[in-house]
Amino acid sequence: MVSKEEYVRYAELYMDMVLRIAVNYCKEFSEAEDITQNVFLKLYETRTDFADDEHVKRWLIRVAVNDCKNYLASAWRRRMQPMEIQKIEMALEAADVDVQGGSERDKEADALFEAVTSLPEKYRSVVHLYYYEDYPVKEIAHILQKKETTIQTRLMRARKMLKKQLKGEWQDE
Repeated sequence: MVSKEEYVRYAELYMDMVLRIAVNYCKEFSEAEDITQNVFLKLYETRTDFADDEHVKRWLIRVAVNDCKNYLASAWRRRMQPMEIQKIEMALEAADVDVQGGSERDKEADALFEAVTSLPEKYRSVVHLYYYEDYPVKEIAHILQKKETTIQTRLMRARKMLKKQLKGEWQDE
């Protein structure tokens, strides 16, 4: 069971990561915040004995992914009128990341992040875990409960989609 001190430490360490994952899946910041809150409530209530911080991190990612998938598949969400998708900049601002810089590098990073968030969910989650959370293919396969070859294939396909999408964007400028 997680003590209050451990819970506070885990929340400080991993809150931004879980929020980024939830925004990546849901594309709605308010829903991502709710999912993040639920994930950390589950952490507080869990009776799981964690071996180390990495075990907690993997557990949080797995719970966040599952909660996002449950939200996206929920009947309540399907009946609701779709809200306008909020800008990715709002999510980044909430995570204390300054996106208002005017440099060319910032614009390229923003374009890349928007391209990643426009990928289909099965590719987006793999790209996020691989590039943004620095997980190796083997760990991603374990977290998402897929075969390593499946993860490698999804990464390869996602790269092709991103290359095609970003090449078209940069040719327009």
